[in-house]
Amino acid sequence: MKNPAQAYRQFSIQGASPLRLIVMLYDGAIAALQRAHEAIEAGNIEQKCIHLKRALAIIVQLEGTLNFERGGEVAMNLKRLYVYSRTEIMNANVENSAKALRALIEKLATVREAWSQAERASAPAPSAPNGKPSQGASPEQVSGTWRMTA
Repeated sequence: MKNPAQAYRQFSIQGASPLRLIVMLYDGAIAALQRAHEAIEAGNIEQKCIHLKRALAIIVQLEGTLNFERGGEVAMNLKRLYVYSRTEIMNANVENSAKALRALIEKLATVREAWSQAERASAPAPSAPNGKPSQGASPEQVSGTWRMTA
């Protein structure tokens, strides 16, 4: 029998929209970086390495989902963010730098919030009193400069 928490996570992933999956990946990367930050401050090299490895794996997964044909400039900007993130993670590992991880966490949290806004904007709108779906904002309207497209 599966661990109940693991079964719940699996169910959450299977039922998630593509935008929700991206937000979940960002959540995982940020959580791993925060744990690595805590491990650096505690002087726990083994835990630092475990959590940085997890964060790197998630960043590589995010990078692998980029669609440059559909995403255009946004995809290129995200690619640059992911390359930067990988570089900063490696530097933080070598230099044992909690400061570098804090800065990276802040950057990823900002982008995560943009994805979260796009997810909320793309959620099915509640029906209006006439029974027809009401019109919500498009991801482009909500996310400003990121102009994410579905």
